[in-house]
Amino acid sequence: MRIQWKKYVIITTIIATLLTGCGSKQSSGTTTSSTNSVTDSSTSSSTTSTTATAMSLSTSQVVIDKEFSDRDLDSSYDDSNAVHITLNDSSIEADSESGLTIAQNTLTITKEGTYVISGTLNDGNIIVDADDTAKIQIVLNGVTITSSDYAPIYVKTADKVFITLAENTDNSLTDGSEYVQTDDTSVDGVIFSKADLTLNGNGTLNITGNYKHGIASKDDLIITSGTYNITAVKDGLNGKDAVKVKDGTITISVTDGDGIQSKNGDDSTKGYVYICDGTINIKNSQEGIEGTAILIENGTIDIVANDDGINATSESKGDGDFGGKGGGTFENDTNVYLSISGGTITIDASGDGIDSNGSVIISGGTTIVNGPTNSGNAGFDYNGTADISGGTILVAGSAGMAQGFSDTSTQYSILYNFSSVSEAGTEVSLTDADGNKIYSYTPTKQYQSIVISTPDLKKDATYTLTSGSQSEEITLSSVITSGGEQSVGGHGGDQGGRGMKKFQDGGQAPDMGGTGNSETTDSGSSN
Repeated sequence: MRIQWKKYVIITTIIATLLTGCGSKQSSGTTTSSTNSVTDSSTSSSTTSTTATAMSLSTSQVVIDKEFSDRDLDSSYDDSNAVHITLNDSSIEADSESGLTIAQNTLTITKEGTYVISGTLNDGNIIVDADDTAKIQIVLNGVTITSSDYAPIYVKTADKVFITLAENTDNSLTDGSEYVQTDDTSVDGVIFSKADLTLNGNGTLNITGNYKHGIASKDDLIITSGTYNITAVKDGLNGKDAVKVKDGTITISVTDGDGIQSKNGDDSTKGYVYICDGTINIKNSQEGIEGTAILIENGTIDIVANDDGINATSESKGDGDFGGKGGGTFENDTNVYLSISGGTITIDASGDGIDSNGSVIISGGTTIVNGPTNSGNAGFDYNGTADISGGTILVAGSAGMAQGFSDTSTQYSILYNFSSVSEAGTEVSLTDADGNKIYSYTPTKQYQSIVISTPDLKKDATYTLTSGSQSEEITLSSVITSGGEQSVGGHGGDQGGRGMKKFQDGGQAPDMGGTGNSETTDSGSSN
């Protein structure tokens, strides 16, 4: 039976501006001579080119630096002028005493330069304690370091530190379950930095964090290349000011923290996650990716989360503890947003699949959300507005709090709540009036609600949405179309596209006190 559908929206306004996007690939890592071995070119005019675009909310104060310096990208180094350090189980040797001190099993780097480290150190540390203008490159050339009561690598003072993974090397860093603090800083990561920190190279780094975080920076945390396998108790990657990923292969599994997090309770202009490209596999986490502003422009991202898959939220002013949870309010936080303009994102969430305490902007890429299965959460949840202008998204989750896109979108979308739950492994498909399959997917969790949007959806066209034995015919009379069982949830200023009871009496909407059907202005394209 053909059924007309009613839009369910509250009109809100979103203003967006275009930002430049991801640039060229980094140089391959070699141990050849390089004239800028410890020079950070972020102060020069030479930065990566821009090829992609992402959207940013004009109401947000977060200032996102999307540039990567030449030095961030270049993992080469001048081996002939570097200091070479050998780790010998419980002792340390160096071919020069310039720029460093050695005290039993602790190496302290005190001057700008390049330091190539190899070997195994049992229960020891590398500490950077240099001038706050110093730029230091640490090359891990087949290193294994364990530290029973402190961070294996601690950057105490520097301007910027580059940790380079030498080509084709395996490197491992492991800490203990308790730390003995040595200064007024609460050091809590296997690699912990109080300065800007960049990781690059063509080797592998294995991180085992038994205390708290895997890699943590009080400033920016940047990854431009390399392979990273991170296991930790708390966050896998944590940058208080920012986490920026240009490229690389990153695998994260954490038991009681977030895969990637950046929030700054002391500065409302900071605390963002920017993913330009790369392969990121968050195999276990509480929140997969969390930040005040989150921009994803490309890459392959897989997330398994016990709570929210992607969570855009701010941190309370003054709460500087890494891993602190924000949110908890249904009010629209105008400083918060999530922007997706490219990439392939797959989420398996027990909480909200995508959650923003502010707004959501999708202009490209492919995003798939599996879950949640409980009605107290939603596959798609936001407090501001959710605009889609490009890309493909499919959300398969519970119906209780289901939410669709806002009518400020320019690409057509559907929110439909089926009358009964479909089990995991039941394909959902959308076909046009001629029987052509527009999109299909087989969710990995049980679901009752579907949110779907693709560039192929057209105004006034009729589609059939099918899940197992359940099938409904839907006509897109407006840019957002919703139907099926009523969603019981609702919060914030926008109830965008929540599921509605099926219209009765030949598909006509029930009388809501007006004269005839009330239609919201359609802002979508007609072609």
